[in-house]
Amino acid sequence: MRRSDRELNQEIALKIIDECQYATLSCVDEKGEVFSIPISIARDGMSIFIHGAKTGSKAKLYKDGKNVELVAVSQNKVPTPSYEFCESIKDSASELGGKVFTTEYLSAIAKTKAYEVTDESQKVKALELLCRKYTPGYMDYFKTAAYGSLGRTSIYELKIQCLSAKAKIIK
Repeated sequence: MRRSDRELNQEIALKIIDECQYATLSCVDEKGEVFSIPISIARDGMSIFIHGAKTGSKAKLYKDGKNVELVAVSQNKVPTPSYEFCESIKDSASELGGKVFTTEYLSAIAKTKAYEVTDESQKVKALELLCRKYTPGYMDYFKTAAYGSLGRTSIYELKIQCLSAKAKIIK
């Protein structure tokens, strides 16, 4: 990482993954082209779970230990300093660049290996993780929806091999 002053530890990297609204997954497909997709994720330990249809690119690619990179951003904010503050630094290109014309962020990158989950109880557990994250107020209806979708839903486990994270927070 070029900016080691922005590097975060593994615990914070996992928190960023947990708090992101979605992540972008990327891998190389069978034609040697990059396949990327934004997707909902949920984590348990050092595994990240996603779901998808039984056919399509994810079904072809995310199995057998395929290398997949995950990028998660849990905070992304353009600062809105006051006019007075901008006036106070108007002659400093570096301060303007670092405090006005910039973005604050928290981001994590995970290098993973992808596997299809085939055990029904593990699939339900992964769906529950996803639903608890994204639709916690509707868990009374989870079992009906989950068991009703198992026949048409694939679950993939992305086992984290390596993590890095960094942040820019204006002080």
